[in-house]
Amino acid sequence: MEGYVCYRADHPTGRARGGAVVLAKQDLAHYHLHTVTSSDTQLAAIMVETPLGEILVAAAYLPPNIPWNRAEFDSLADSRGTALHEALTPCSAQVLATGRPTHFPYNRQSTPSCIDFFIFKGIPNSVLSVREEYDLSSDHLPLLTTINTAAQRIPKKRRLVLPGSNIQRFKAELNSLINLNTQILSVEDVDAAVQTLLDQVHAAAANAAPAHIYSAPTSQRPRTFSPILEGLLALKKRLRREYVRTQDPTIDRIYRRIANRVRKELIISKRNATDTMLEEATADESSKFALWKLSSRYKRQAAPKFPVRLPDDTWARSPMDRAEAFACNLEERFKPFETASHARIQRVAQILEAPLQMSLPVSPITFQEIQGGFSCFPNIIYKEYDLANLSTCDEDLYIQHQHLRLRNLITGAQPTRIFSLRKDLKPMSRTL
Repeated sequence: MEGYVCYRADHPTGRARGGAVVLAKQDLAHYHLHTVTSSDTQLAAIMVETPLGEILVAAAYLPPNIPWNRAEFDSLADSRGTALHEALTPCSAQVLATGRPTHFPYNRQSTPSCIDFFIFKGIPNSVLSVREEYDLSSDHLPLLTTINTAAQRIPKKRRLVLPGSNIQRFKAELNSLINLNTQILSVEDVDAAVQTLLDQVHAAAANAAPAHIYSAPTSQRPRTFSPILEGLLALKKRLRREYVRTQDPTIDRIYRRIANRVRKELIISKRNATDTMLEEATADESSKFALWKLSSRYKRQAAPKFPVRLPDDTWARSPMDRAEAFACNLEERFKPFETASHARIQRVAQILEAPLQMSLPVSPITFQEIQGGFSCFPNIIYKEYDLANLSTCDEDLYIQHQHLRLRNLITGAQPTRIFSLRKDLKPMSRTL
């Protein structure tokens, strides 16, 4: 690979199996360390110079002769569990992984496993990130870790008098607490009096503080840097603009020198902030820097995420595959509750999909239209007390009869011969 230096640790048999390799850019300040090429372990290591100091980077491969599982890690009598325990416990190392499987065997009866992970020590968790690469089509998912050495924000300093405090109340509280008749006879009395005065000032400030202080989100708080760092940042920006305008190599060298100085100052500021945080850490849960919060943040490990099987009996590797598997599962579990037959559902769907037409008002029905409608059905018996035997009428005749009844509800469309309807229908009675 052009532009890279390759450090290999091949298998001692010389066959295409196992092995480890470390690739480093040629312009990266590093040097090669020892290489292990035994039958059970292949390891290649280099030392890289970074703004965080020298970092040992190594690639190791252990052949999967015996399946790796959790029981072997828990058992200290096992060779692999003992090796992992001896490597992590004495040197306080930690494991960096995604928590998801990284090996997907081609055999569908086998279960995916997590056999690729990082082991690190002496590097803060806040500057490390790990992710998976899905570009390759092999049975392994490569892991990519990044060491972020960007500038970190300095924690905001604690203030004695908060914004919105009642200054008059602060003065009154302080005057009531101070005792001017304190007797001082020795150096110890002076130290005690000074400490008492400081405690009284803090107590008066706490009583004068407002009941609720609005805290802006972290992203909206202004960054606070030391005067030296602010001057270096301003000089760096000015040199950058000057180099873009002139393309002078001398300015470029000065710019790179100032950039290195800025990185060192940021590292020093971060270390000072960490020291301050550790000095102010207490065992009280309600404090700002509680010991259990700090330990849980720095010692947090990746939670295991179990493999997911796709509907076609393959394993989900990428996030899109896992999302598709969950979508298929939800689609099978949650189905609409069918309260009607399929034919009725289709009929309702056709009615809903049909275009809505503007219908005109119902036109008045005349007596001649009713007579003409009854004359079309010769096999209907007309009774003396009913308009017609509706149980033997056709649907169209029933609709016409309902129209006649609805006319009573329409203003201005009341029939004129509604009372003489029975009389006129008697001579027209017919039998089957």
